[in-house]
Amino acid sequence: MKIYFYNFFLIIIFSFPFHTTIGQQLFTIGPTVHFRVGDKFKPAYGLEFAYWDYEHFPYSVDLGIEYEKSKFRIYSEAQTGIAVTGFSAGPVLEFAKQTPVKLGLQGTAWLNYFIGVDYRFRIMSGSNYYAPGVYAKFLWLKGGTGSNNNTSHHHHFDWD
Repeated sequence: MKIYFYNFFLIIIFSFPFHTTIGQQLFTIGPTVHFRVGDKFKPAYGLEFAYWDYEHFPYSVDLGIEYEKSKFRIYSEAQTGIAVTGFSAGPVLEFAKQTPVKLGLQGTAWLNYFIGVDYRFRIMSGSNYYAPGVYAKFLWLKGGTGSNNNTSHHHHFDWD
């Protein structure tokens, strides 16, 4: 089993387009839909905004809102990912009718770039929630790639 994980890890690493992302900063925004599974199958609709920085190690921070029948959530997650997969984790606040505000922790693992699937888990008030979902992301670049427009201050990436 270890050899399969090792091979999968190498494929992911070498499929990452480093030549186009070095020195790149970008923003994404888009809708999400998650379906909580368990005793009740409830959809939750959201909007998520993220800032990504690929300068050295791909990292991101996102801010999202989510509405589920009679509940509203605000969350932020630290993220990292390579190629078409990644994960994130962070705090979430939940506002619901006739109940006090709840603070919890959530994490998400996703597959793909801009239209994809994800799996979210949430720990809140001693309960665990699981919610597979789908999303779409719209992208815009803060600046061009460092290797193509000479904005890179890291000369070790200049091959010519």
